[in-house]
Amino acid sequence: MGDKETRPIIGVDAMGGDHGPAVVVPGALSALAELAGCDLVLYGDEQQIAAVMEQVPGSGSAVRVVHCSQDIAMTEAAAAAIRNKPDSPIVRAMADLKKGQIQGVVSAGSTGAMVAASLIILGRLPGIDRPAIATLIPTVSGEILLLDAGANVQCTPAHLVTFARMGSVYSSEILGVAQPRIGQLSIGSEPKKGMELNVAAYELLAASGLNFVGNIEGNNLLLDPCDVVITDGFTGNNTLKLVEGFQRFLGGISQREDLSQEEKLAFGLILKYMQNNFSYEAYGGAALLGVAGVSIIAHGRSSSLALANAVKVAWEQVRADLPAKLTAAQS
Repeated sequence: MGDKETRPIIGVDAMGGDHGPAVVVPGALSALAELAGCDLVLYGDEQQIAAVMEQVPGSGSAVRVVHCSQDIAMTEAAAAAIRNKPDSPIVRAMADLKKGQIQGVVSAGSTGAMVAASLIILGRLPGIDRPAIATLIPTVSGEILLLDAGANVQCTPAHLVTFARMGSVYSSEILGVAQPRIGQLSIGSEPKKGMELNVAAYELLAASGLNFVGNIEGNNLLLDPCDVVITDGFTGNNTLKLVEGFQRFLGGISQREDLSQEEKLAFGLILKYMQNNFSYEAYGGAALLGVAGVSIIAHGRSSSLALANAVKVAWEQVRADLPAKLTAAQS
């Protein structure tokens, strides 16, 4: 096993997210301290990165900085930004990943730019027409992998089958589920319920050889109905944001003046539990499955903890050689 295999290098967009280097750099460095045999490359404004690194103990030879003179704003049109800003962290990191100089990219910057750069620079894996964003959602007894969480607003039944195959591989290789149960998010459990997309996809999934358990309704999603749930990107993104918003909803209720002290205490305990177990920070980043490399999209509001966990997600996928296993599953 060569040195590149034993010491993977994870590239991190140090300028991404709402808080930039002040949050991204400490998070990435804290992950590095926990990962044996992993190196780190930080892409972005060298002066800003250096100023933060000076305040973080333990920054050593396993960290390299690649200066980038440009950056992509959240509001920019993704494809145009990729073309017009070749010296931005996302583009530079993806180009290095394509050349094999690093083995994974993490960014809390523009999701659209990450998807566009992954597609344009890395390209799709063989046999995969549409990549999908895969993210974990907590359930009453574990977690469920949701995809697509926003890469493809419009899908065909064949795309959903591809998502199911990729999700099954991810669940098996990264989460350790022996025979992942695959479900399709729909408005009823019956095979003929849902849009034409869902009805046609149901037939293909039932004949796919996957461990397909049928349609999953939204009110059962968090009750551990399956290990992987597939849907189109529009539905998946709204589902994800609804789940993410639930904690803030409870937080808002907990501030109501008509609550008793006992009720406020109960809400406080629930919110603390949810923060520790149900927060996106604990899951780090979402994987863009189906592109020719490890591409991790972290939340724009990511804290240092979330960024650290996103780097760990990238490391796990590199160690598992996930892109190769996704390719094999399509044959």
